[in-house]
Amino acid sequence: MKKFTNPLIALLAAAVLVGCGKKETAAEETAAPEAEHEENVVTLTAKNLEHVEIKTEPVKLGSLETTLKAAGRLSENLNKTAKVASTLEGRLLKLNYDLNDHVKTGDVLALVQTPELLGKPLEIKAPIDGVIIERKSTVGELVDKGSAIYTISDPADLWVIAEVKERDTAAVKVGQDASFKVLAYPDQEFHGKVVRLGNQIETDSRTLEVRIETDNADGKLKAGMFADVEITTTIMNDVIVIPDTALQSDGDKQVAFVAMGDNKFEKRIVTLGREQRGRVQVLDGLKIGDEIVTEGSFILKSELLKGELGEE
Repeated sequence: MKKFTNPLIALLAAAVLVGCGKKETAAEETAAPEAEHEENVVTLTAKNLEHVEIKTEPVKLGSLETTLKAAGRLSENLNKTAKVASTLEGRLLKLNYDLNDHVKTGDVLALVQTPELLGKPLEIKAPIDGVIIERKSTVGELVDKGSAIYTISDPADLWVIAEVKERDTAAVKVGQDASFKVLAYPDQEFHGKVVRLGNQIETDSRTLEVRIETDNADGKLKAGMFADVEITTTIMNDVIVIPDTALQSDGDKQVAFVAMGDNKFEKRIVTLGREQRGRVQVLDGLKIGDEIVTEGSFILKSELLKGELGEE
C-alpha cells in the first residue's frame, strides 16, 4: 500500500501547529501577571476573622510638617516684667505683698521712711499688673535709692528660649509655629510662636538663642523649667499621608495592605517620603481612596508568609 503526501495539506498543518504554539505561549504570558497578583493577596476565612481585628481607613491627602528639635528653657516675658525699687534712701517700714501675690498697677507695695519727705512715708507702687515673683528686702532694712524690693511679672505670657544648633539656624524664621513638652507634664504638648532670633552664635555651645512666646493662662508652666522644643520650619500640603501603623517591613521594603472586598487584602510595596509624629508620606504604591489596613496588618503579613511557605 502506498502513502501519498499532498504538499499543500502538509503546509497548512504546519501553520496550524505553529499557530497553536503561539496561542499557548500567549496564554502563559497572560496568566503570569495574574498568578503574580494572586501571590500578593491574602484571603481571611470566617474562622480567621473570629480571632483577628482588622481596621481600615481610606487613603487621603493631608499635610506634613518638617520640624527641627532643640533644647530650651522657660523664662519670664521680660516685656511684661518690672523691677520695683525705692526712689529715695530710707528704712523699709512695711511690705504689703509677698511671693505669688497678684497686684494691679498702682497698688501700694511697700512704705519707706525717708527724711526727704519730713516724716511722710514714701509709697512704692506697682508699675504693672502681674504677680510678685521675687522679693528682695525685709521690713526694717535700710534701702538705697534704686535698691530692688520686688520683681513683678505677668505669668500668663512666658518665653521659651530655644538653643538652635548653628547648622539649623538658616531654617528658623520669625512667625514659625513651635511646640514643646516639659517634664512636669510629659503627656501634654504646649504651643507657641517664634518672635525673635538672637544676633550671635554662643561660642561654647555653637547655638543660637531663639525666643518663642507661649500662652500660660492656666498657670501650669513655670519660669526655669526645661523644655524639649520642636520648631515647624516647612509645611507640605496636599500629599498622601498614612499612619505608620499601616506599614510592615518585607525584607528591605515597606508594604501596606489594601482591602479588596470579600475578605481579600492585597500587599502593596510603597515608596515613602517624610515622616512625622506617627504619619508618613507615600510617594508611590497607593492612591487616594484605597482602603488600607491600619490595624491587623501584621496578621495579614503572617498569613501571606504561610502561603508562600506552603503551610496550612
